[in-house]
Amino acid sequence: MSNHKSALDILHGVVCLPYKIIFLAKKESFNIPIFGWAMQAAGMIKIDRQNREKAKESFDQAVFKLKDSKFSTLLYLDGTRSEKGEILPFKKGGFILAIRSKLPIVPITIIGAQTVLSEKLMKLHKGNIILVIDVPIDTSDLYIKDKNKLLTQCRNIMTQNKKAYSSEQFQPYELYLT
Repeated sequence: MSNHKSALDILHGVVCLPYKIIFLAKKESFNIPIFGWAMQAAGMIKIDRQNREKAKESFDQAVFKLKDSKFSTLLYLDGTRSEKGEILPFKKGGFILAIRSKLPIVPITIIGAQTVLSEKLMKLHKGNIILVIDVPIDTSDLYIKDKNKLLTQCRNIMTQNKKAYSSEQFQPYELYLT
């Protein structure tokens, strides 16, 4: 699970993470020409966030798909990109999926991506993007009632990473495993 800083985040997930990755994405993303078709072909999981009944159905399908997948699933917890680099409020759905599927959560903190790609101008700038991959959080003994505690734990880890790694100089494209 990761915070969401830039349109570059998806590229980072595919290229930099040492796992075979699929994404959970809002269904509207699948309507984007070429990008949406590629997501569909790659087996990305579509989530309907607009209709409550369909959202529940797509979550049930996602839990089933997650349990049987040989891939890691990447979720961007903010639900949207942060223009100023702050960690936005997290959506609870990813934590519910992790608890229901009993799969561990690996907090991934992205730092600096919003300064490399200007979203408004869609212009690239020279800079460093830091990806901090933290230790997994076990969810095997958690229940749905624990979702807020799990969300807070994950958010605290990412906030601490952002503070620790934002103040230091690192080489671009270097992964830091904690």
